[in-house]
Amino acid sequence: MISIPIHWLSLKNLFALMLTGYLSVIVSSCAVPNCPSSVEENRQTFGVSQTQGCRVYNPLSEPIEEHPFVERAETKTAEGVKVTAAVLSDKESKQIFSLDLAKHDIQPVWLKIKNNTDQLVAFLLVALDPGYFFPNEAAHMNRTPYDSLNEMITENLNKHRIDRDIPAGGEKSGFIYTRRDPGIKYLNVMLYGPKNKQTFVYYFEIPGIRTDYQRVDFDAIYSKDEFIDLKNEDELRAALEKIPCCTTKKDGSGENDPLNFIIIGNRDDISSAFMRRGWDVTEPIYIGSGWRAFKAFFSHVRYRTSPMSSLYFYKRRQDIGLQKARSTIHERNHLRLWLTPFRFKGKHLWIGAISRDTGFYFTTKTPWLIDHAIDPDLDEARAYLVQDLLFSQGVSKFGYVQYTRPTTRKDPRWNFMEQPWWSDGRRAVFLFDTEPTPLTKLELIPWEWSEHEELINEAIRRTK
Repeated sequence: MISIPIHWLSLKNLFALMLTGYLSVIVSSCAVPNCPSSVEENRQTFGVSQTQGCRVYNPLSEPIEEHPFVERAETKTAEGVKVTAAVLSDKESKQIFSLDLAKHDIQPVWLKIKNNTDQLVAFLLVALDPGYFFPNEAAHMNRTPYDSLNEMITENLNKHRIDRDIPAGGEKSGFIYTRRDPGIKYLNVMLYGPKNKQTFVYYFEIPGIRTDYQRVDFDAIYSKDEFIDLKNEDELRAALEKIPCCTTKKDGSGENDPLNFIIIGNRDDISSAFMRRGWDVTEPIYIGSGWRAFKAFFSHVRYRTSPMSSLYFYKRRQDIGLQKARSTIHERNHLRLWLTPFRFKGKHLWIGAISRDTGFYFTTKTPWLIDHAIDPDLDEARAYLVQDLLFSQGVSKFGYVQYTRPTTRKDPRWNFMEQPWWSDGRRAVFLFDTEPTPLTKLELIPWEWSEHEELINEAIRRTK
């Protein structure tokens, strides 16, 4: 048998031949003369084979307000101004604009603003999303090899933009092209006039994504007879100190990760505060989310709604999982919440566990042989949550309560994955309100404070 070596030059020639063929296809496609030159002509070519070299572009032709997404719109009114808002799902965005805007992290938000006052009002787009996309920018991100088609895309995105100024007695509607938020979208619509400022806050669940909390029937967790109403802060403190320290196995045994914070409030108020601070919902583990997590794991990219493993308390897995992704799937703040049977001043009490993923490691304790490593100093993660939620302006009262003995780096505790953790043994306690509470009006619960936190408290007092 004669062995014929493949010379490096032959490989280069082969590559050049393949590249030439590929480019010739592109050039021939771009040279096709029968591409539509107008929106109407484009619609007439709908259904024409893509092999002719023309991309089918068929944006919505009927009035926007006739599209089904408007049925989800919410309307709010204040001092002569009425604002209606809705957020498009990825599928709806593609139907209306005939573009895959989600691929470029763009999420259109539809607004209709009716100004019944005698003064012009201005819509501040940057207050809704500081990183919103200009129509021409969004069009450029979706450009094609065809100038006529690019012109149509640019024209359509500009046609559907919302005006910034709404004249006295006038009405404007249209889209603002915001950054994409999967699962839940928080909107802050701010309008300025010569005499006043109006702010309209919305909180939308976006169709098209599964979330872990959607599988939970919150009304069925406890019966009315099982709830325990706490009458004052002394009863509240006593109850919080007695709640077990840690998550457990499914049967309720053992001690796993610590339960290091308490939230008191209605679910919508809590969720909107987290969304304002950039937290995302979590997908359950299924084939689609598992595949996305697999790709994100090995490509080291961010996956904002990545599934998280189950921890157990009250013999059930977490009711809600939230996360704030960082640069990759291996780096994120994530927390879990469980509804408790306690209520304080008519508001539900939730207990949670927060930690920060800092990387991954190999282990035989999981079926997939890897697991996320967490920062063992759990007070750091708790401190991050404290700062984040206080700046959300959703918290009206805040304090700490001691729930377990302090541990240190030299005397740590261990979770079920044999990862060490340490803490001062205190839970952060947040009392939420529906109305925004600036830091200057934040009330402090005088329970447990460290020397460092007393300095922060003093700084807050001086601003009042």
